[in-house]
Amino acid sequence: MSNKNQDPRKANPDFPIYNGKNACKIYKDLSDKVIVITGSSNGVGKSTARLLAFMGPTIIFACRDEAKTLPVIQEIQQETKNKKLEFIRLDLSDLQSVRDFAKEFNSRHKKLDILINNAGINMPDRRKTKDGFELVFGTNHLGHFYLTELLIDALKRAAPSRILNVSSGLHESAKMKWDDLMFEKNFSMLDSYKQSKLANVMFTKELQRRVAKDNIKVVCLCPGLIGTDLNRDLKTSKWYHRLMVWALKPFQKSLLEGGQNSLYCALEDAEKLDDGGYYRDCKRAKENPLSKDEANCKRLWDISEKLISEKIKN
Repeated sequence: MSNKNQDPRKANPDFPIYNGKNACKIYKDLSDKVIVITGSSNGVGKSTARLLAFMGPTIIFACRDEAKTLPVIQEIQQETKNKKLEFIRLDLSDLQSVRDFAKEFNSRHKKLDILINNAGINMPDRRKTKDGFELVFGTNHLGHFYLTELLIDALKRAAPSRILNVSSGLHESAKMKWDDLMFEKNFSMLDSYKQSKLANVMFTKELQRRVAKDNIKVVCLCPGLIGTDLNRDLKTSKWYHRLMVWALKPFQKSLLEGGQNSLYCALEDAEKLDDGGYYRDCKRAKENPLSKDEANCKRLWDISEKLISEKIKN
């Protein structure tokens, strides 16, 4: 991205300014860029889309629910005056939906400048995707893995381009259950989520090694603890799940603050971002040591490819 950095206040007086210490202080003309953001109808995804929309790009809202997403698009269009906002349905828990999304995107656009794999879920009990994967791992990791694979040619055509994978600070204490990735033996709400977020980081590392030659920058990030729809299913679950959601409220960031790190990773000059780096609060952060092991990352990649290819063949 060659646009010169500007002071947001001088570039656009209507731009929502966050004055906290971890603010992203970059504003660029993105009028020639195409951006896909998964899970952009609410939470961090919506905040990220809103902030980027002020800079003029084409943004594709990749979400499951059209009735829920279209009012969000209209709201952001009215505020930002950006009419280049589109909806394409995407259900990351359904490989056919991922294929349909990629086909529709490629029919509309010749290139993709930024892919933000933002969507994420957490579940109080073990559930399955349409293809039979454990729902959290299947959605948070495998769905984005497959989506990225199907959009990689569009990213190559836009090079220099970039991919942002939204992880979580919880990945730092996670482990990969290599003998039970789908939690068929003993499901744990926290462990399944943490593993999926570690998978996001490991995917980032291996993907960067594979696409560096194509001038694609890949990073992952933690938006922080934010009051979003991520834990919506926990609110109607067991009492201790509801208690956990309530207890975390005082420590949550606002959506404007939560969008700062995604904004930073989308806008910072590529040469200033570490290849495969993990970012928190608009700066490089330490990730789980397991993600630094190339053999681990390649193992996850190979397993992911195998799991998806088996379902596609069927």
